[in-house]
Amino acid sequence: MMRTMKKSVTMMLAMLVLVFALAVPAFADATNYRFLDADGVYSSHASAFTYDAVKVGTTVTLKYSSAVVTDLKVWNGSSYTDLTGVVSGGFIEFTFTVADYTTDIPVLLEISAGPHSGDMELIIDWL
Repeated sequence: MMRTMKKSVTMMLAMLVLVFALAVPAFADATNYRFLDADGVYSSHASAFTYDAVKVGTTVTLKYSSAVVTDLKVWNGSSYTDLTGVVSGGFIEFTFTVADYTTDIPVLLEISAGPHSGDMELIIDWL
């Protein structure tokens, strides 16, 4: 009986560690960009669900949970360009060209979150 109980407790602790190990990256902020609000102030709320941007030369891919983010529009200098997102495995990815990573980019991030749904006017601040 004691041996079975020790196994059960050990297995439960191992599962708990695994759950926490998987949960932490799911809610980690991106390390190479962040969102600022329309006034240029850091938005911890919007940045909380970001993942690291994948940069290859002047092409960048941003990834979000498809349960929360439904669309991304990027400022092209005169108007917003609506990007086509690719949905796979619970994520949505948007790929676009960035001419200069030292210049912040205004975006409209469409959120599906109950009463908070709609476009969030944000600025991508490259880190």
